[in-house]
Parts: sequence; C-alpha cells; structure tokens
Amino acid sequence: MNQTSSDTLDATAVSATAEAPALLGGLRGHSEAPSAQDTASPLTLSADDSAWNILYGAIVKGLGTSPQNFQLVYPMTSWNWPTNNLGYTSAAQYDFCATIPQWSATGAYVSSGATYDGAYQQFLNCIMLDTTDPALQQKIVAAQNNLTQSTQNYQTQLNQATAAYNSQVTGNNPTFTAWLASPAGFAYNAQLTAAMNQVTENQAVLTALTQQQKTPNIANAQAAAADQDYYTKLSDPTLSGNPPVPSWSLALASQQWVNQVQGGGATPGSISFGNNSAAYSYSNTWAQGSTSVGSWFWQVYANASWQQISEFYTDSSLTCTISFKAWDTIGITPGKWYSGTNVFKNGPFTQGYTAYEQAGSTWMFGAGGVVPCFKTAMLVCYQPTISISVSQSTYQQFQQNWSASGGIQVGPFQIGGSSGGSSMNWSQSGDSMTLEVTSTSLVPLIFGVNIAVQPQ
Repeated sequence: MNQTSSDTLDATAVSATAEAPALLGGLRGHSEAPSAQDTASPLTLSADDSAWNILYGAIVKGLGTSPQNFQLVYPMTSWNWPTNNLGYTSAAQYDFCATIPQWSATGAYVSSGATYDGAYQQFLNCIMLDTTDPALQQKIVAAQNNLTQSTQNYQTQLNQATAAYNSQVTGNNPTFTAWLASPAGFAYNAQLTAAMNQVTENQAVLTALTQQQKTPNIANAQAAAADQDYYTKLSDPTLSGNPPVPSWSLALASQQWVNQVQGGGATPGSISFGNNSAAYSYSNTWAQGSTSVGSWFWQVYANASWQQISEFYTDSSLTCTISFKAWDTIGITPGKWYSGTNVFKNGPFTQGYTAYEQAGSTWMFGAGGVVPCFKTAMLVCYQPTISISVSQSTYQQFQQNWSASGGIQVGPFQIGGSSGGSSMNWSQSGDSMTLEVTSTSLVPLIFGVNIAVQPQ
C-alpha cells in the first residue's frame, strides 16, 4: 500500500476515557471511544500533506466547492457501480454512501469503517425512554441488556472480519461488504449474518417497547429506523442471503451520468496549482482541520506498482493543471429510515451519553462523536487530463522512471496504471519540460464528497 510518514500533527480533541459507556445495536455503527483528531497546520505539514493541502485550495478556487461542506477524498475511487434494480443496491455503492466520513478536510475513505445508518440506530438507542410504569421499565432494561449482549457478540465478529480484510486488501478494492462475498470473506460473512440476525431480533423488542413510553418523537424515529420498507437487498449474488441494509440513493447511476456526458451534457472544469502556491487554511473548513494524509501525492506506475515521484516535491518551478472533460456533484440521500438528529440534539440522553464531548462520556456530535456527519453528495470527474511542467533538471532525474511508466497519479486523480486507458507525452518549452497525460477511460472517478455535519 502507498504510505507516507506517520508524523503526528497537533491534536485538537481529547480521547474519551475508558469509562465511557458502550453503545447498543447499530450494525457496523460507532464501536470505539472517540479518538483524537489531528489538525494540519501549514507549519507542520509533511511534503505530501502540503501538496494535498494545496490541492484542496485549488479545488475550492477552481471548481467553486464550499469549504463548509467539501471533503477531498483518497484513495482514488472508481465510480463503476452497476445500475441497480428497484429494491437492490450493490455492496460497493452501499459501502461508499453509508460509511461515516473521516472528520478531516482531506479524508480517507475506509470501506470497512462505521456506517452512518448503524451509528444512527445507536444514537436513537441512547435517547432516554420516559415511563412511570415499573413493569414497562423492567421490560425496557431487560431488552437493553439482551441488546447489549448481542451487540458485543456482533462487534467481536466484526472486529475479526475487519482485521482480516485490512490485512488482505488495499485501496478498498474490493470494498468491505463486497469482500464478504469473496472466498476469503465468506466464512466471516456467515458469522456476521448470524450475529446480525440476533441483534436485529433484540432491537425489534426494544423498538416495540419504545412505542409504549412517553419521550416525544423517539417512537416514530425508532419505528422508521426499523421499517424494512426503507431497506434494500444487496445485489451481489453471494450476498443474496444477507439481511437487507438501510437504503441510500444516488441522484444518478454511473452509466446514466456517463451517457449524459457522452451525449453532450458535460460540464468541463479545471484546477491549477504549483509547488509555490500558498497553503490553504484548513481552519476555514467544516472540520476546522485535517489529519495527516496516508497516501503519496505524486505517483508513477512503473514495474507493475505505484511509486512515489520524490523529485516532484522539491522542484520550486513545478506547476500542474488538471482539466476535466466533465465533472459533477451527484446527490446522496438516506432513505426514509432516517428521521434526522436535530429533534434530539439536546437528548434527553441516558446516563453516560452527552450531546457534545465531555470527559468520561460517549458523545453524539462533533469530532469523534457517534453521529458526527454523513455524505450528502459525491464529486466525480470524467477523462481528466493532467499537465505538469517541471525544470530540465527534474526531468533528467525522473526520466529513467518515466521511460518504464504506464500511468501517473496526482492526489486522488489516477490515469493509466494496470487498467490502462491513457495517452501521454513530454514536450519542451524553454527551460521547462511539460508532461501531458490524458485519460481515455470510460469510468468516472470520485475525488470528493459533500458533508452534512450533525445535528441537523
């Protein structure tokens, strides 16, 4: 896997203590105590972090994205999900839409991460249930205890599956749920499915009891979250026996969008930056900071692998323009299982749970919270052209690698590589050498998402 240094940047949040209470239910929900978040300061950025930071600013300036909701995403993600039949969704689409974004202006997409729909169920289970009926209260406590036990068993199975997936797969290829359908993940999927069914059964008992208590709005929210009419089946054949998952819809399928572009409905765009470009202030973003990026910025595909282009980081004359034949913002919408968080922004929460960070508690909102944010759209591009101008000395140093290369990657924008589909050439202009690489691939790329910070 392409890795950079693991330098630690300035922490802006304090980890919750070990006394924070456990969360109930929520398949693939928030499972650990909130973790500290790192904020990238221009004075502490590594070479890779600096380049990603400059790219973020170039996208905001060149494409007009809003730093109040835009996240630059890595690693490179192809938007090649199949068009779904009614009532079905592919594992890859579900994983991308449902996973909670990293609390970071430039963030990693981790397909094995917590899902927002799972975390939302946990959030609802943290709302205090109001009853003066001792018999009903006793039933609620018993249901919560049963749900706790089944959740712990499910989490144990999930941790084992996630560890196996992370040890075998890089770059989310395949995504976590899709991997469960593979020979390597099949046994884990069977164990997870059995554990899921027990959690779902115990959740149904608690949801039914919720209808008998008096806390406003929670009964309807729990009923909607459990309504199977708002769920979809996974379309992957090997996952046909899996329980349905909460639905997430896209404004357009990949092939529909490509057809529009090829039919003349394209919106072109471009971004430009260089090694001398000013650093972007992450404090102006929705996350008010960014974690250190775990991926090289400048890469070349040579000798059947992606390799870092170290020469590009130190060339003060380097400039880069990335032009798109088309780019767009594709909406992502949770199904009717989702009733929002705003009505419960002040709880009431059961003991040990709080709206915002407090020592010793499990909190709901903000960095490290149970339901910090979710994706409302993804930014996609089609057939990008990358033009990079460097000095003659940089070209001479890089020439040997380039002669054996089959692709280039700048941030999340990848052209060529093992999948091919590119044209490339060098040209000279004065003291500069310019590389131009154009994608001929018919598969769009995802390079960012829009974020809805909670509560709302």
